[in-house]
Amino acid sequence: MRRARRSRAGCVAGIQARSSSTRLPGKVLRDLGGRAMIEQVWRRTRAATLVVDAGVLTSDDESDDPLVEYLESRGIPFRRGPLHDVLARYLDLLEESGARHVVRVKGDCPFVDPDFIDLQLGALRAFRADLVHVASSVPGAIEGTLGGQSALSARALRLCEASADPRDREHVGSFFLVRNAHRMKTVEVEVDSRFECPGLRLQVDERADLTFARRVWEAVDHEGDGSFPLARALRWIHAHPEVRLMNSDVIESADNRALRALSRAAEGGRA
Repeated sequence: MRRARRSRAGCVAGIQARSSSTRLPGKVLRDLGGRAMIEQVWRRTRAATLVVDAGVLTSDDESDDPLVEYLESRGIPFRRGPLHDVLARYLDLLEESGARHVVRVKGDCPFVDPDFIDLQLGALRAFRADLVHVASSVPGAIEGTLGGQSALSARALRLCEASADPRDREHVGSFFLVRNAHRMKTVEVEVDSRFECPGLRLQVDERADLTFARRVWEAVDHEGDGSFPLARALRWIHAHPEVRLMNSDVIESADNRALRALSRAAEGGRA
């Protein structure tokens, strides 16, 4: 990653992003609050106090040249890697940084919460753990609000390379981690119940999601810098239930549905 610092015992955050999304091409460069969405994600990610360095992990495909041009113009660190092997991008980042912990952030999740990133990293450090499990009274209730950001140890990320499931190359070992959590040390954390919002979508996959995100952003970004607390956005959404209808018909991808089902099955096994 350009201008990345050697973090050693620290943590690096990689924001995965590409321009060739099939449902909403170029979505990470779409305007959100006066900046490209990818810049808003980067700004919010680097606000986490335990993150030493944050940058964008994009592809070396020519389709991502406009994204790289934007990142360079805004002074946002980035590195390029295989288009379809996102796991390789994160492993390269880990090799370069020497970090003990990695935060994976999805570039189409503009409401990333720096406080939640710090909660995860603090728990990993305190208990020398590999993975974080978020306790929730309703299975899947936090996926729409906090699912776009996850922290794990360097060891856990490296273990993902052994996965035989081809989906893990795109989804950064997500299926492998669920299936092999018993091989790693997991720490459980709790979040406030206000973050439990079954059915809520804060990720931008389709135009309806972008319209929704823009409406919420406009209403809650009082300071104009995109640094508002996620809790403020959720309070506003709860106070305006009609706004949730904007993207209520959007269906998540088949892979995400499969991963969610696998995670819920694992939750049942832990109960």
